[in-house]
Amino acid sequence: MKICIIGAGAMGGLYGGHLLLAGKDVQFIEIRQTAVDALNNGSYIFDGIDGEHRLKAPAAATADGLPPADIAFIHTDTNNTRAAGEHAKAVLKPDGWAVTFQNGVGNVEALCDVLGAERVLGGISYHSAASPKAGHATHTNANKTWIGELLGGGSDRVEQLRGLLAEANFDPHIADNIQSVIWTKFMLNCAVNPLCAISGLRSGEVGTDEAAAEMQELILDETLAVIAAKGIVLMDPDPKASIKRILGRAFNKPSMLQHMEAGQQTEIDSLNGAVVREGAALGIPTPYNHALTMMIKARNANMIRQIHEPPIDYAALEAAAQAKR
Repeated sequence: MKICIIGAGAMGGLYGGHLLLAGKDVQFIEIRQTAVDALNNGSYIFDGIDGEHRLKAPAAATADGLPPADIAFIHTDTNNTRAAGEHAKAVLKPDGWAVTFQNGVGNVEALCDVLGAERVLGGISYHSAASPKAGHATHTNANKTWIGELLGGGSDRVEQLRGLLAEANFDPHIADNIQSVIWTKFMLNCAVNPLCAISGLRSGEVGTDEAAAEMQELILDETLAVIAAKGIVLMDPDPKASIKRILGRAFNKPSMLQHMEAGQQTEIDSLNGAVVREGAALGIPTPYNHALTMMIKARNANMIRQIHEPPIDYAALEAAAQAKR
């Protein structure tokens, strides 16, 4: 059973690393050459709560030269889901299929567009990981992994995947309704990730900060209203209480805060931006999600500019503005 991990960042390194350590046949597709080289030469660092390891596996920037795979794990960020689907299409065997463990909504639909719905499984990971740099993944928190057929329940291939994940210590569970699981994680991410990214607070600090906690309540009210209007039943009957309970014991940096600090594009359009789009289609106002989405985009653009572009000459800008008067 050949597995292709598409995306060798935090979560791709985590899932690929555990599968490799369990003796599985794993290869990677990753666009960053530094990570590709590290995997090929055995210097890719996988550390954290599982100890420190060096991963070695075949890796390339495209499917060219890689043998056909039976399963593709999609671990890119949501801005690259469609491109990941194209990589999966190129590397999978004719009867191969893909599973997404990404945050947000819209990923399943994008993969179905590229691969066909019959070749896509849904999944959600409650594990946490970080990637300090290309070629390095750190496992920060262990939890459950959920998988399931898009139309509900399990199947022979879902059972096969459950077995692989169990051998790699991912605590896999088969969901009767994987869409409910995806939207439940979506709701959690909308309530936590952007607040951390805009404030710099860690997950567990949001509930202890009065302003952040009030904003979280407003974001959740809008998000839950949209989800209810779509007719989606969440896994959790009391999501607000569960979020408070979860945050009380988790002090990790959510992926959006990591992306913000590293000057990488965030996944806001697949989270709170999706709440805004879905709300507009349903006639439900979402002003707080809209405001938070715009502020994330503004700060993200500034961080990308600060980290990856030459410093701005503000004196020159002032002089140019004065000259126009």
